[in-house]
Amino acid sequence: MPSSKKIFYQKYRAFLIEQGVSDKVLPYYQGHLKLWGNYLRRSLKPAEGKQQERTQVNHWQVLCDFLGKLGGNPHIADWQIQQTADAVRFAHAGLLREDWALSAPWQTLVDEVIEAREPEIPEQFLEVIDVEKAAREKGLSESGAILVGRLVTKMRSRHYAYRTEQAYREWLERFLLWCVDVGAGDGSSDGEPTVQQTRNFLQDLAVRQGVAKATQKQAVNAMGYFFRQVLELENPDFSDFTPAREGKKIPVVLAVEEVKAILSMSEGRTGLMMKLMYGCGLRLMECMRLRVKDVDFANGLILVRDGKGGKDRRTPLPVSLEQPLREHLQQSQRVYEKDRAAEVAGVWMPGALERKYPGANTEWAWFWLFPSRKLALDPRAKVVRRHHTGESAVQKAVKNLALRADVHKRVSCHVLRHSFATHLLDQGRDIRTVQELLGHANVKTTEIYTHVMNRRGGGVISPLDEMGE
Repeated sequence: MPSSKKIFYQKYRAFLIEQGVSDKVLPYYQGHLKLWGNYLRRSLKPAEGKQQERTQVNHWQVLCDFLGKLGGNPHIADWQIQQTADAVRFAHAGLLREDWALSAPWQTLVDEVIEAREPEIPEQFLEVIDVEKAAREKGLSESGAILVGRLVTKMRSRHYAYRTEQAYREWLERFLLWCVDVGAGDGSSDGEPTVQQTRNFLQDLAVRQGVAKATQKQAVNAMGYFFRQVLELENPDFSDFTPAREGKKIPVVLAVEEVKAILSMSEGRTGLMMKLMYGCGLRLMECMRLRVKDVDFANGLILVRDGKGGKDRRTPLPVSLEQPLREHLQQSQRVYEKDRAAEVAGVWMPGALERKYPGANTEWAWFWLFPSRKLALDPRAKVVRRHHTGESAVQKAVKNLALRADVHKRVSCHVLRHSFATHLLDQGRDIRTVQELLGHANVKTTEIYTHVMNRRGGGVISPLDEMGE
């Protein structure tokens, strides 16, 4: 007969599966819970000659101490602390339904533990000399590595976004390595690649490697920038190559009931982000980068600054989110006041605004709506400051909640934006209005949603149904 401990872990495993936890991470959740169980037993063991009751205060205090010690371990990542807290919460609040766990502020505790950790130094940001070293380690010659370094130097001097720099650098490295593979060295005889080699590379992407049209287009943009800005070739002609096939794909759209099922299970900060993305039609990074001043309660608007294509736009603020947002802003203001008291550097400012408005980056209006839980080193300014929260937490939450809601579609944050547009059109909203709310430059981009409006069978009755019985 199996022991009660074994039966408990069997039930715990089944509960995790019901919550959408994947088979890959199930052992980690069980390991976290066992570690917590051992710590709890040691902590609640009465001292010799003393009586100690297992009260709610004891359990919660022990949990605070447990997570605090995890936070003090530099070898444990932030996501592991979050996962440990989730593992314990699933057991005590989800499976056992214990009163102390049901009423406990779990996420607040995790936020406080992570925020108290040492500032994070992003390893992915490299100085130019390290960029060249990494390029050589990938197989490029000295001249090829120098070309990569020149590209990075030029992009940083023009204040390109770090992600754009990463993408363009990786494309240049991929192109130069391709030149080596096909026997062309990593450029021409003087160490610089030619336009013809670039045409051949772009054609190879489509013909042999079978990349998507958008992927090939990004490569064209990266190589065009490299030739114009680094090699100073005024009009490089890459026109004579086979373009990648452009498949006609329709976006994934959720039914209203599916969105309702997912959002009803969301909670905390990630839940608020999900509701904003669906309720306002925001892209993921547009939501992450919102500032306090971008929430206009008086006019019921969300202001999206510097969206895709560098455009600003306005979108309605759902009435149902006004109170949750006000409460969330109170939490964010506590973080802001803590930073100001500690004289932490102000938040990052776009473009030249930091020079134009010195001191504005320490004002409440410019603070992030969704600030990161912890400070981090700004790799360019070389100062420790608070950035906006990362996108991975809400991405994982959307995926997990879709599984829990039995929505068997490929659900992502962008699907919430697709659903926003489609549901507005279902309600009879004018397509031009939807175009403006989404920030599309061309109405043809918006028209794709007319093909996925939630009419059963696309509004067509199958001939099989017409036949009757």
